[in-house]
Amino acid sequence: MTDRRARRRPGENRRHLMEAGLIEFGLFGFHGASTKAIAERAGVPQPHVYANFSTKQELFLACVDGALAQLVDAGHAPSFRPDAQQARLVVQAVASSRDPDMGDRLRTMLSAVERELGSESFAAVLLAGMAALRAADSHAG
Repeated sequence: MTDRRARRRPGENRRHLMEAGLIEFGLFGFHGASTKAIAERAGVPQPHVYANFSTKQELFLACVDGALAQLVDAGHAPSFRPDAQQARLVVQAVASSRDPDMGDRLRTMLSAVERELGSESFAAVLLAGMAALRAADSHAG
């Protein structure tokens, strides 16, 4: 008999996919992340990725949007320290902002967050993201 995972509530797979996407896209960028790895990290079969998001690009943009929203919420705290996973994804979003298919949307999202947080706090997010990428890279090698 095979072990079956417990049935999830509606929306739970989507949330798990976004959490997994935050990590995978943050580490490997849009082009380097695979939907297979995201599905495995989320604990769902790969077809569930496309049942919840019509494309890999839609999943990436949803992950970026979620991370940016959380950073804006946290950015209003007096002792703001960006979350490393979210900051990594912001760096990857900046890197992907030259992509012709999603660049305009990413640049609009990133500009709005920079205005909301202020240039200094946004720069802190980028620095934290780059440091987190370097730390992840040093652990991989």
